[in-house]
Amino acid sequence: MISFGFWNLLIVIVVALVLKNNWRLDDEKAAWKNSLFLKSSVIQRLMQFFRQPIVNFIVQASVVLVVTRFLCYTGWLIYLLNQPNPPLWDFKWFYVASKLAHQHLSPFNVEIFSQSFCTLTKVCGFIPPFVYPPNIIPLIWFLADFSINTAFTIWIGMHILAICLILWGANILLESKSRVFRTICTISVVLIYGLVRDLQVGNIAIFVAILILWMFIWARKNQDIPAGICLGIAVCKPTLAALFILYFLLKRRFSLVFASIVTGTSLVFLGLALTDNSLTQFLSDADRGFSLWLNDPSNSPYLSMSRLDLMVVGPRFFPNNPFVAKLLSDFIVLILVGFVGWYWYLQQSLTAWSKKIYLEEMVLVSCLSIAVNYSQQTSTVMLIPAVVFLLNDLLYQIRYCTFSMRRMSVWLVGVCSLAVQTGVIHGWLIGYLANRWNVKAGELPYILKVTIFALPSYAILAITLSVLVLAISSLPQKQVLKF
Repeated sequence: MISFGFWNLLIVIVVALVLKNNWRLDDEKAAWKNSLFLKSSVIQRLMQFFRQPIVNFIVQASVVLVVTRFLCYTGWLIYLLNQPNPPLWDFKWFYVASKLAHQHLSPFNVEIFSQSFCTLTKVCGFIPPFVYPPNIIPLIWFLADFSINTAFTIWIGMHILAICLILWGANILLESKSRVFRTICTISVVLIYGLVRDLQVGNIAIFVAILILWMFIWARKNQDIPAGICLGIAVCKPTLAALFILYFLLKRRFSLVFASIVTGTSLVFLGLALTDNSLTQFLSDADRGFSLWLNDPSNSPYLSMSRLDLMVVGPRFFPNNPFVAKLLSDFIVLILVGFVGWYWYLQQSLTAWSKKIYLEEMVLVSCLSIAVNYSQQTSTVMLIPAVVFLLNDLLYQIRYCTFSMRRMSVWLVGVCSLAVQTGVIHGWLIGYLANRWNVKAGELPYILKVTIFALPSYAILAITLSVLVLAISSLPQKQVLKF
């Protein structure tokens, strides 16, 4: 029998060879010959430091080990999820809803859903209600045609396919064609915590993220109908996708918005018909279910440690004063939305109110989607466009700018904030510390609530602001380059 250590060594060797063959600048190096950015004394000293043999080895070994660990962890996760009685987590809600829809029963009714959940999954007691809109029912309809374990295996396969499509889409948006930048982009994207977390719990955030990503790719090519269909399907999780409808309305891409509304509305009425429901009855059930769902410790802004939207900042600072807590959160959100609106106005003024779609605008809307609405760890897949934007901005600085410590500092803030949204913080730090206290009972020390456990929320704010600053500072220079 070959030991697991042997397989680890084999994977390390394969990863090292693949990275070595793809760690090349290709024609990018020739384009950088006259780069004023690279001729800066600071960059020159930094390059000399990394060229030292021991430093170069440490960097290469670190990258190889990180990629190897990711591959091993993902492989073991897929293997364990396919064992008998796997931990199905979020997937259970979709499966039970699909089963009820096949029986023409409403999963939006709290009592019906809770009773069926207990029967189908053998998990009883207080069950958070199903709070998704009806347009998700046609999309998960197929699940009930299989046993729960078989359906979950299919669900995992769909997640793996989605990860591949996300990596492909991210590389399409990357402006550099060099192998090294594509490799860095791929590694950076897969380290975003939501990518594997979504696979682990069986959520649908990754499907929404991929629809948004390819919607943007098609919208940039003026293929509004397929882009609109993608957006209409993505609204099955409105907290992540709804802001994009407003964005495209402001951009006057009316055919895209029309296609998305037709698609979304058709799915809503089809979902209501499949569950033998009416719109008024759904709204009544949803209102009651949402109140119960929000009071669950996993969702409450006062108790949940997995939420990373900005609406939890106030409740964590002022847990005993709901009015001040909400006021603080709303103020932060209002200021952030105001800054994004100001950038959009500047951008449109300089481009004569063009209908063209820009990556930085998509990144800002993606960030707002998880900053101002309810969002959890799986929602960090929406930050994948931010990874591409920061890499593209670095390329822009190297090609066209002189070195600026101020601008580079802002860029590093964005990179460090993205690093917070990896498994290092969410899994190793926050997950480890949370296990030492009864978080759901509110036993977590106040100082931890507003520091370490709030890091993901602060990082979302920092990423949005760093993208804003970089985008605004680039506007005059990009206009000069355009002409």
